[in-house]
Amino acid sequence: MLTVWQDTVVISYAEALHLLLTRITVLPARRVGLAGASGAVTASAIAARLSVPGFANAAMDGYALRADASRAARVGAPVELPVAGLIAAGAPAPRVQGPDVWEILTGAPVPAGLDAVVPLERVTRRDGRDGTGPRILIIEPLRAGQNIRQAGEDFERGETVVTPGTRLGPHHLMGLAACGVDEVPVVRAPRVAVLTTGNELTTRGADLAPGQIRDANGPYLRALLPQLGAELTTLALATDSAAQLREELQALAGGADLVLTTGGISAGRLDLLPAVVRELGGEVLFHKVAIRPGKPLLHARLPGGTLLFGLPGNPLAVAVGMRFFVIPALRALQGLAQEAPLPAVAAEAVRGRGALRFFAKACLETDATGQRRVRILPGQESFRIAALLRANCWAIVPEGVGDIPAGGLLETLPLYPEM
Repeated sequence: MLTVWQDTVVISYAEALHLLLTRITVLPARRVGLAGASGAVTASAIAARLSVPGFANAAMDGYALRADASRAARVGAPVELPVAGLIAAGAPAPRVQGPDVWEILTGAPVPAGLDAVVPLERVTRRDGRDGTGPRILIIEPLRAGQNIRQAGEDFERGETVVTPGTRLGPHHLMGLAACGVDEVPVVRAPRVAVLTTGNELTTRGADLAPGQIRDANGPYLRALLPQLGAELTTLALATDSAAQLREELQALAGGADLVLTTGGISAGRLDLLPAVVRELGGEVLFHKVAIRPGKPLLHARLPGGTLLFGLPGNPLAVAVGMRFFVIPALRALQGLAQEAPLPAVAAEAVRGRGALRFFAKACLETDATGQRRVRILPGQESFRIAALLRANCWAIVPEGVGDIPAGGLLETLPLYPEM
């Protein structure tokens, strides 16, 4: 649905997100070693180069034998078998002859012809006397394969270990290393430049001049972007000057895939960014979305293809713009699937916002019956940060639905996407 606000077309959130995502292509791939792959997103499937385990091996310390040799073992009538020697981890498997039993350590190869391992604590060992070697007494029968890790039981050579579009965590790297993978194809990390704007902003200290405020958006974005797999190339601050904005945008766009700005996009005399983007030859894809907070949000493509998000200056409008626009864009650039909101029951009645989609700071809990219940916190104004510090999720109040009673359903997303 298109509406007009102050001579500007306002589009719905769904339309804005569609416009955004259909214009984005995945960034180029590169190969990196496992040591530098944590947090990167796979560009293609990765297959095992080795079977894991690579050979049948003992799952515990004990004795390797043929299971058939223990078939008659009973309490009070043990089977007695001679021990031929010791097999340690890292040693080659010996060739066995006849009814040989071998003491074996965890991870050591099980010789061909032997098919079970009895744990140390389940046997009695007798050292040899009168020139005979050591022997063990077994009091229970074993089954074939007992206490043996079979070759390829975890991964088969050539099997897909990690699928495309996976953000690599430590567990993925564990599996890849075990499978003989040394390098992985990953999507290049999005390069993001940040420009916070406003004559009133300062970055340090508590002794502020009249009219000054601390820049809270810069530290927020600097901390958040690396968690999203992005590389922060620059964090700059500009005054409300068209000339400075032009200069900064031209400089930042050359080394970034995406430029984030805060402030300067509404309808005031010093909201200069939309005009500056157009003067530079940028293509404005949308400006003003039917959401709260963050309605004046701007999305454009600068000359050369660099994406730009102009976020409003209020901290919660920045947080909403990041969560519901920039994060989907970063996921698309990295080839990650988009998130799906999860439903929860409204703990209290929720007021609708008419034609606006409302993104609310909220707390999500699971009650004694296992039902997800969400409560919208007080203090939803876009300048108020305190409620965000108490929140653990976003509750989404859709546009055009009127008030939602207690017990009605709301969609939710966590404050930040999971790895």
